[in-house]
Amino acid sequence: MKKTITLSIVALLAMIGLKAQAAMYLVGDGFNGWTTTGNVEMTDEGDGLFSWSGNLVAGSSFAFFRDTEDWGSQRGPAAGDGSAPTGDWEDTQAMGAWTLTASGGYVIQYNYNTDQAKIVLTDEPVFNPAQRRFAVTGAAFGGWNMPPAGNQIFANNGDGTYTLEFEGATAADFKLSSIDVNSDFSSWTVFDSGVMGASNLATGDNALSTSYGTANMHLPVSGNVTLTISNVTETSCTLNITLTEEIIPDKAYYLIGAFNEWSEETMVPFEENNGVFTLTQTFGGEFKVKDENGNWLGGGVTLTEENPSVTLVDGGNLVLAEEKEYTLTIADGVLTVTFPSAVYGDVNGDGVVTSADITALYDYLLNSDSSHLVNGDVNSDGSITSSDITSVYDVLLGNV
Repeated sequence: MKKTITLSIVALLAMIGLKAQAAMYLVGDGFNGWTTTGNVEMTDEGDGLFSWSGNLVAGSSFAFFRDTEDWGSQRGPAAGDGSAPTGDWEDTQAMGAWTLTASGGYVIQYNYNTDQAKIVLTDEPVFNPAQRRFAVTGAAFGGWNMPPAGNQIFANNGDGTYTLEFEGATAADFKLSSIDVNSDFSSWTVFDSGVMGASNLATGDNALSTSYGTANMHLPVSGNVTLTISNVTETSCTLNITLTEEIIPDKAYYLIGAFNEWSEETMVPFEENNGVFTLTQTFGGEFKVKDENGNWLGGGVTLTEENPSVTLVDGGNLVLAEEKEYTLTIADGVLTVTFPSAVYGDVNGDGVVTSADITALYDYLLNSDSSHLVNGDVNSDGSITSSDITSVYDVLLGNV
């Protein structure tokens, strides 16, 4: 009697000492992004070796997907900080990624049998400092707009230096961008810049060396300025700011927040009288105060009747928990909120006395529902009873 034996392909390969190979993918910057679909499939060279070649830019990060496009199959560097290229075979491990330190042509290989990777830079382009575009944007230079206006874009001097003359710059934050001459200013990601101190603009030139990072820079003096960029590399430059005429703008404050969807076009100005700024506005929720230099001032606190004041600083949003008509006063950089006085008989806090206040009292007395009970003790006898309902009736009838 003959026996029939059925073996799967995987089992058969295992019996003869070979591994079943599926596919290898590249995921990350330059490879369809950090997604789990549509990643770049590497070429199967045979004998467990997979490869890819192409151009990548400095700062790009990437990893492998082994067999399937999901995070459980991700392979990254097993040692070191992930900087590449090393040009050597490296062990890999689950998760992690490599980050390229140079732009150019690359050959990336993966050995399926040894679980190792090799990243080789084959063609490093010569960087031309004259083939760049630079721009500024921010409160200091006309606004946080995208794309930048024409008066925010530097002129290319053709020798690796760039110049921008700007009239009416304000003492506020800004960002600097450097992109390839053939690229467009179409994304905020190109407006990342390094932290640069500029404390002595009023006395003349102020040279600032920076690497491109993510923080805002701050212009400390308002006026007409000339900006010059030199010493340009792929990742850094020197910015020289010369103040040609100092302009001291009139002090001003504006209210902006959730109530107007944080729109600078509809922010509400404070009125000034002998250095004191006041504003009466019905609003609530998160808000900030913007000054004449475009700085957004807050403090990260909730203002209450017990704590109605805050020193305005470059900080978190301010909050008024309820929507009411408030009077705001700013003096010597301190914001003080005057809360509306309670209306006698206004139990639910809507600013008027109606039958709804009697309903709120009934709900409380019958159900202990105090969700809309702002001033339930109408007659101020220390407790909430039916006598408070009588007091509200007296208000409605005109007896009080």
